[in-house]
Amino acid sequence: MYMFAAEVESGVMVRRIAIAEIDRVVARRMGPTRVRGNAQPAVFNRQVAMYLARAVGGWSVTKIGKFHQGRHHTTVCYAIRRITALRATNTGVDGLLTELTEEIRSQPPRDSQRRIHVVERMPSAWPWPTPEQFMEELVERLIARLQPSIEDAVAASMPPR
Repeated sequence: MYMFAAEVESGVMVRRIAIAEIDRVVARRMGPTRVRGNAQPAVFNRQVAMYLARAVGGWSVTKIGKFHQGRHHTTVCYAIRRITALRATNTGVDGLLTELTEEIRSQPPRDSQRRIHVVERMPSAWPWPTPEQFMEELVERLIARLQPSIEDAVAASMPPR
């Protein structure tokens, strides 16, 4: 299953949807989002893409801004606040965002592994050795390493037979 930034499946991995994937879905549905300037409707489309990148993808506002032609993080914060307010007051916007969220979540992972960031967590009972086990292993390694030189020194100190 295609997971989201904050979800963990059986405590092993977290998958994050790429900002480019979210942007691609929004652009396919609404129109271009990554254009120069502040002409409508591209601004609204970009704000929706920024909101979804944060809400669904879990990306930081800095990374979202860099993806959208180096916009400042405060611009991303404004877009998120604006879309959140529109979603609360306008049922059409809320329905659109719900549909886009479902479409993004249903997207299969792309072939390119660089677009999906996988984070693995350590098991809760990591097999760290106790200090005694660590010292035993260290002594065994030292003895194994020094054994040939000790045997040579003992053989050299013995009188010939």
